[in-house]
Amino acid sequence: MNDTEFPTNPIDCIAPCLINGEPTESEKKCALKHMDAQLYRQGENTLADFGALQLSSAFQPIFSLAHRRIVGYEGLLRAQTGKGLSLPPLTVFAEAESEAEKVHLDRLCRNLHLHNFTRFSNSDSWLFLNINPEVMVRGHHFGSFFAELLERHRMPPQRIVVEILEGQIYDEEALSEAVNFYRGLGCVIAIDDFGAGHSNFDRIWRIAPDIVKLDRSIIAQAATTARVKRVLPKLIQLLHESGSLTLIEGIENEEEAMIGINAGVDMVQGYYFGRPAAAASLTRHDAALMNRLCSRLDAYAQAERKQDDALLTPYRTAFLLACAQVQEGETTPRQASAALLRLPRTERIFMLDQQGRQIGENISSETARPQDQRFRPLLDVNGATWSRRSYFRNAVAQPGKLHVSRPYLSIIGSTSCVSLSMAFEIDGALHVLCCDLDWASA
Repeated sequence: MNDTEFPTNPIDCIAPCLINGEPTESEKKCALKHMDAQLYRQGENTLADFGALQLSSAFQPIFSLAHRRIVGYEGLLRAQTGKGLSLPPLTVFAEAESEAEKVHLDRLCRNLHLHNFTRFSNSDSWLFLNINPEVMVRGHHFGSFFAELLERHRMPPQRIVVEILEGQIYDEEALSEAVNFYRGLGCVIAIDDFGAGHSNFDRIWRIAPDIVKLDRSIIAQAATTARVKRVLPKLIQLLHESGSLTLIEGIENEEEAMIGINAGVDMVQGYYFGRPAAAASLTRHDAALMNRLCSRLDAYAQAERKQDDALLTPYRTAFLLACAQVQEGETTPRQASAALLRLPRTERIFMLDQQGRQIGENISSETARPQDQRFRPLLDVNGATWSRRSYFRNAVAQPGKLHVSRPYLSIIGSTSCVSLSMAFEIDGALHVLCCDLDWASA
């Protein structure tokens, strides 16, 4: 095929690759020529036609919280019918009549985004590109394309973040091959919408993504559910320890922004920080917004601490009094804890020896929630050892000091709790008095 023999149908440029293997340089040139022919300028924007649809690009900023500035943009497809009706990307791809046409559409979108992005972006920011899941695992059957496209736009591959909708790809071998291909080019690998659908950590271990984008549903739940809000920092820490940076998408208000920042996330994306816009607006962002958020973070964290302190104050006071009375041998732990047992969040009080073995049974509060009989095998604490618990380790490391644990799931009844603990000597032997507080609704 020479330069004057290009097929009139753009799909014909890639379909032969299914039979003939890797396309020739002429066939690659054919595909790129047809995609460029479908692009046209309208004002400052480059658009494309796909059948009766008009395609355009929108770019949403992604901020690094540490840097307080934009570090990348996600390229988003916008599609309109001739009557001005907007269609979501999934609907657009559903209209593709064949696998080859779907591959062509996906490549056309990437070409469109790169045309717009490279005209207005600076030389450092990332471009996040979504690749259709089917094209991700089947695109190689239609020959190479992406490296040639990046070279055509003089776009270094390290500035491209390839987003993988891992929940929609079920062929593990094909997924690994696709990840290795884009990583081999030098691209950054991101898992998109983690936490939605069938997402699982098994993919994190195997793919080892550079970035994990947490689904909007996680931050929305964290804003309304205390349990999710408490777990979010631990989830982010786990992802960090696995070797991935974290990005929360879909942040829509200041409260959600504060929760994400306080949880230790690296990057943020959402309407609160910037709505998707045409390429000409890439360099415009509200620096004052980031400065204001960061300056308010200390106040936000301090307000949370004050709230917890106010909640814990009566329990601290009653617990310290009980410890003093038990240490002085004036009364039994049950008698010394009478005031503590009357407080509404007190679940149980118990004593440990210096090896962490429990001495006697739990002293349960009358107001404690009924024991969940589904966990009956765990309710008998006879012979139980709690030496691995942080409340025990912290107490024996600093005798005479009150320690308050972080919220955790108690194995007794499987409920969220906070434990107060203090170590002191009784008859020359170290003992630890402990109190579990109900923290499920805190």
